[in-house]
Order: sequence, then C-alpha cells, then structure tokens
Amino acid sequence: MNLKKIRLVSFFLLIASVSSVNADSHVSLGVVLNGSGWNGDNGSGRSDFDSDEGGQFGFRASYTLDRLYFGLSLQGGDYQFNDAAPTQFTSGGELTASNVKLTHSDFDLLAGYYFWERVSLFLDLKSAGSEWQNNGYKQSFSGLGIGVSGFNPLSQKWTLYGSWGVVGGTIKQGDSTELGDGRSTALVLGANYTLSKNNYLNMGLKIRNYKFDYDDGNQQDYSINGLFVGYNHVFEL
Repeated sequence: MNLKKIRLVSFFLLIASVSSVNADSHVSLGVVLNGSGWNGDNGSGRSDFDSDEGGQFGFRASYTLDRLYFGLSLQGGDYQFNDAAPTQFTSGGELTASNVKLTHSDFDLLAGYYFWERVSLFLDLKSAGSEWQNNGYKQSFSGLGIGVSGFNPLSQKWTLYGSWGVVGGTIKQGDSTELGDGRSTALVLGANYTLSKNNYLNMGLKIRNYKFDYDDGNQQDYSINGLFVGYNHVFEL
C-alpha cells in the first residue's frame, strides 16, 4: 500500500465493530448508502457552492480481537453542481468551475483500541480524491488522523454510537504535485438495530468539514454532510 495515500477518520468502519465489541474475535462486512450534499466557499471574494444532487455508496470491513480492532472503508459517488462548483486551484493557477459533475472518493484504514469499556481511541490513515468531469482535473488529500468513538446499548435491539476525529494532511494535484496543507474533521452520530443474530442495520448522520490552505495563499472550505443507512453481517471466529 502507498502510505502517501492517507486520510480522514473512517467513521463508517466503526459501525462495523462497535455493535459487537465484546466478542472475542470477529470479522464484519457491510455496505452503506450516504445521501450527502456538498457545499462550501472558494475563499474570500469568490463564489459559494452547493450541490444540487449527489451521494456516495461504500463498502466496509473490520476485524475485532477483544478490545483491539482494524478497519477498511471504501466509498465514492458523484455530485452535480448546476451553478458554481469548487474552484480548481492548480499549480498553474486557478480555474473557475460551474455547471459540472464532480466524482469524490474516500479510502480509510484504521486501528483502534477500547481503553474503556465503551470508549475507544483510534488512528486513521486516509486518502480522498476529487475529479472534475468537465476537464478531468484531479485533486487529492491524504494524511494521518486520530479520533475517539463510543457506544451505548439502549436495549437488546438498539445501540447508539458516535465518533469524532481529525486528519491533517497534504493537498496534491493528482497524486504528485503538492499544492498545500489541509485539515478535515468528521462527526458521526448513529444507531445500530439488530435484525437477527449477526445481522445489523445502521443509520445516522455524518458531518465532514474540510479546510484547505494552498501554497499560493488561497483558501477553500467545504462540507460533505448527510444521512446514511447501512447493513453489516458479522462472522464469528
């Protein structure tokens, strides 16, 4: 694996392990649908932007051994901007974008430990990428982050959970030319519902905020927020 492809806190993965953390050892596989919107601003004196439609579909997997867990998350989707869109801040200058579709993807690899019965701390190696469909321009953000997660059973069927994390990293044009530094924070609030033994439905709200500081002095801030619903199956080992 290329360690330069690193990024933000994989909160969807936490859903995979949080529902049955007391098991000695298990593997969890799941899928998630995130109906999110993408909005933000391109910096002082420039346009704001707000997607008209969009969302992401993802796959996640985790391995839990007593209090220790590891996770993997992949997700991606398209966002349509019918007016102003995120500006392309490139190594050769900036390009204003409008009436365009953007493809956004996320990859997360994390490791965490439940230092307390219902609360864990984790590390997140994260990479995210965006591609403007009008001209094929690609931008990536990668870095290493930390976070905290917790859960609280309400009944035999329902469990509430939440997580918060932050990632600091590097912005690049494609996968090579460095453009500046960035920071991302994410908050997840959700619930697991037990469908049957080893089968779980999960739902909630995910809020992701990004702040990019480019080497040329420009700044860009945006959020990708929305409700999600997912399904997990746990394999006991």
